[in-house]
Amino acid sequence: MLSLPLVLLLFRQFSPAIGFNILGICPSASYSHQQPFQALMKALAARGHNVTMISTIPSKKSIKNYEDVDLSFSYRKRDCTGLRHMGAFTLLHKNMREANELCEEQLFSTAITHLISRNKTFDAVIIEQLWYQCYYALVKHYNSPVLIGFLSVGNLPYVMDSVGNPDDPLLNPDMAYPFTNKMSLNERIWNILYTTWTRIYYKYWHLPKAQEIVNKWMPDVSIEDMDRNFSLVILGNNHVFGYPKPLLPNVIEVHSLQITEKSETLPKDIQEFLDKAEHGAIYFSLGSNLQTHQLSIGSLTALYKALGSLKQRVLWKHGEDVAIHPANIKFVKWAPQQAILAHPKVMAYVMQGGLQSLQEAVHYSVPVVAIPFFGDQLFNARKILDTGIGLTLDIDTITEESIVQTLTNVIENKTYYYNIKAMSEIIRDELIKPMDRAIWNVEHIKTENLSKVTIIREIKTIISTI
Repeated sequence: MLSLPLVLLLFRQFSPAIGFNILGICPSASYSHQQPFQALMKALAARGHNVTMISTIPSKKSIKNYEDVDLSFSYRKRDCTGLRHMGAFTLLHKNMREANELCEEQLFSTAITHLISRNKTFDAVIIEQLWYQCYYALVKHYNSPVLIGFLSVGNLPYVMDSVGNPDDPLLNPDMAYPFTNKMSLNERIWNILYTTWTRIYYKYWHLPKAQEIVNKWMPDVSIEDMDRNFSLVILGNNHVFGYPKPLLPNVIEVHSLQITEKSETLPKDIQEFLDKAEHGAIYFSLGSNLQTHQLSIGSLTALYKALGSLKQRVLWKHGEDVAIHPANIKFVKWAPQQAILAHPKVMAYVMQGGLQSLQEAVHYSVPVVAIPFFGDQLFNARKILDTGIGLTLDIDTITEESIVQTLTNVIENKTYYYNIKAMSEIIRDELIKPMDRAIWNVEHIKTENLSKVTIIREIKTIISTI
């Protein structure tokens, strides 16, 4: 007969943690940012925690222990193709300015006002640690003992600063540029200049702008103090998709959270289209922020002709209806991407270079052709070349011949498949699954790790004053 202490010990070991009330805040009007964040929050709800999720993409079905705060009004039609020709400095300014505008609109929305009126309390707050610092007012309002940052992309300099993590621009390439960990002297100098400017701009322009917004609602909140109050930072990346870097115990990397153990079922028409692909199939998608019809006439014409001339079938995620098209091409407005990449007939994936799309391609071992446009897409495209898992195309110089040649090379040269297959095996061969690691840290940061975090922050404060 088991003794009571042993029973309690076994219960503690194998049962979920006592349910916390957790507030998730993901303001980005971007599907790729929402995917991994919501995957974590839904996993926490499945563990028995009570989750309130502020997001721009509410769940389509009811989930136990999971409540949405709907900010879907934040989505607006925009043309992202022009961002390709915008410098990294200008793009960062644009992103921060627009983020502050969106943050203010959301913070004073009916949905947030209604949430506040319900007088809920939260044991932990998980916030997208990008450019939405005006939400610190809401964090302060709830006075949660634990503040956790989540970033769906790689590390940003000011995010590392929030927890005192060293970030050496001489060694660690910033994702704003297509650099590797083997930077040239000029690249290292430029990397240092950009990351230094980023930190200065963030502290002396972005945070004061966010402070102005917060002052309208809660004047006694210091944005700068809140920005140094993080207990844990979760990065949706790792060294396989980026490059090795020194990380403190309160900064964890958890890639591919959006990838499910069992992918969605393919719609019947897509299933039949891929099943009957005698010579294999190619999946074409530029993600959620880029629409194919926004490309130039020259680029679209080259793509139509090139893809239509191939012997493979092409499943093309397209935002507009296309009445006339080659017989080997099927256009769809929406596609269950993971289920498509998991199909055995899919031989190549033409994509924009987004991190989540890259993670899914690697997971399902599908060689890629990247057409990067802006942001970290150029960084990821360089990583694709660096690891030999695919090739890239320049949308400004793209031609029918270059598309055919590149795709034919990626499909017929099996080196790309073997490389991405090896990369897939590396990311799958982990002692602890990324989602389990994320959940464990969220559940334990309130108790076991909090004292360590406090010590780390105190050391950083001492160093910064010397």
